[in-house]
Amino acid sequence: MSGYVARVRHDDPPGDSAEFDLLVGSVARRWAEIDPLLPEPSHPRLSTYPLLTVSDESARPVATGTMRYAWYQPGEVGRTWGVPDQHWLTPIVGGPDPEGALDSLLTSWRDQMDDLPSGTGSESAALLTWPARDVCGVRPLQRHGLQPFTVLAARQRRRGVPPSLPPRDVTIRLADMQDLAAVVGLVMEEHRYEEHFGGVFIQPETAEQTRRVVARALSRPPSWIWMAERRGRPVGLVWVSPPERARWVAPLVNAGPAAYIGYGVVTEQERGAGIGTALVSQAHHAMDSYGIAVTLLNYAMMNPVSGPFWNRMGYRPLWTTWEARPVLALR
Repeated sequence: MSGYVARVRHDDPPGDSAEFDLLVGSVARRWAEIDPLLPEPSHPRLSTYPLLTVSDESARPVATGTMRYAWYQPGEVGRTWGVPDQHWLTPIVGGPDPEGALDSLLTSWRDQMDDLPSGTGSESAALLTWPARDVCGVRPLQRHGLQPFTVLAARQRRRGVPPSLPPRDVTIRLADMQDLAAVVGLVMEEHRYEEHFGGVFIQPETAEQTRRVVARALSRPPSWIWMAERRGRPVGLVWVSPPERARWVAPLVNAGPAAYIGYGVVTEQERGAGIGTALVSQAHHAMDSYGIAVTLLNYAMMNPVSGPFWNRMGYRPLWTTWEARPVLALR
């Protein structure tokens, strides 16, 4: 928008800068009004990544965005979870006109992408995460060619469906090391389904990498993996990371302790029978008893099953990841 000036900083903004404090304060106030589960915004800091800044006519910063680049080599675990060439922006947008400030920040980000000599091919993406209830960002994000891609949803303690029993002939129990092959099989089924939505890319190494992660989880009793069986045949699971195994989610929410559900799977033939609801009910009961204040999980926006199911289970959007793929689709 006219009147804003953008620049790229490679020097750390001063820690006692009154202007940056005012910016962060304005963002904190807006977030607190929009969604009490949003955390306090972080003061912009430069480490190894450049910082975009947008200032008004009085040279006061109204937006910042830390630019981060990630490249996943063939065989790396991260290659399963997205395109290998990822360009991230972490925005902090405040001031009296956050929509205009974000628009200017995105324009500056796009200009940075245009100046890249390489690394913006078909297997690339420009990504940022925006508070789901901060609707002032929707129009500028759309104008710049970004689309909502995944949701980080939250459920507070004791919210969701009432306790539910599994269907007849179905039992639910905590998995242990003897269930390694069954758990890997269910997780790989989930991976294959998620491939339809462009967020998972199964690699030759994915099955073995999954086996190692599952084995590590099952070796730490309790596993926090609840498995449903129909007459001894595995038909679904819910995999929870309790707070001590999910420390990375703590900064994303203004409540704690926080847990994370990494997988919720029911085999295709068994969907709609109430198995998923019963699994989640058992996991919720355990987490509520454990004193977990909030549980987080991700689902793909385009997944026709996940969003409606998790909404019924008491989860609602907290953060939305927006994406332009490839990077040069950013307008």
